[in-house]
Amino acid sequence: MANPPISREELEKLTEEVCYSVYSGVQKYEHDKTLQWNTSVINTVLSRLISHTSKDDKPSPYKFVVTSTIVQNIVPVKTQSAGTSTTIGTEDVAGPDGSNVAGAKASGGKRGMHSASGAYWNKEKDGSWSYKFDGEGMREFDVVITVIWVATSP
Repeated sequence: MANPPISREELEKLTEEVCYSVYSGVQKYEHDKTLQWNTSVINTVLSRLISHTSKDDKPSPYKFVVTSTIVQNIVPVKTQSAGTSTTIGTEDVAGPDGSNVAGAKASGGKRGMHSASGAYWNKEKDGSWSYKFDGEGMREFDVVITVIWVATSP
């Protein structure tokens, strides 16, 4: 696989800074804001990549594609029915008498996700890189950013 247009460390730092900026103060998944969040992340990462790879007023020698996928985590939900109380997403599972059920595990937490891609390109110059932003586990969602670069010169 080709090296990215900027170092992997710089690419990770750039992407992480953008995510912290966009998601600063955001804790909850809000579907109505996902378009705004994704657009902001994508446009800012693209802008910074172009800026980092353009030299002496010449355009970047790469074309870029940036994707952003927001994955909502399962949030704890308290359910109650005749004499029982269960909080899904934590280890707090109560039986009919209100005591904890020994060895009980509540379901919840992260959702599964699998993503794959394929490309026909120059493996010496073109490539892709992905980054998962979980905001130190303090949010109800994770964000997966993918950067794809394609050299414009042969």
